[in-house]
Amino acid sequence: MKRVLFMMIIDSSIILSVSSCNKEALPIYTTPFTESITINNLVAGRWIKNDRGIYGSIIKGVLSNANTRNRSINIYLIANGKETQINRATSFMGGKLWAGITNSDIELNYLPENSILPFSYVVIQVVIA
Repeated sequence: MKRVLFMMIIDSSIILSVSSCNKEALPIYTTPFTESITINNLVAGRWIKNDRGIYGSIIKGVLSNANTRNRSINIYLIANGKETQINRATSFMGGKLWAGITNSDIELNYLPENSILPFSYVVIQVVIA
């Protein structure tokens, strides 16, 4: 009889301990934590004018080692101590400057109002968030 009573006590303690575990009490992570990546001091210094009068510069392989899948990529002009996003056309030195992405390259374009390139280089920053 003692043995049966002992087994009943053990069984009920196991049932109580299992039923006290609640799935809702455990933290649930739906997406992995991802940090933003900043690539500083990229210099576009070789500009080629196309037949439409747009100057272009390509910085090759900038994104080749970065995971950009399902992430936003913002490109900023660094000038006069401030950052200006250039993913869309932005006024700059009497013209329009904008940037785009092709594969792992950053492409910069500049359309001057008077067909003269008023700078020799620009410094940009890429932020992958």
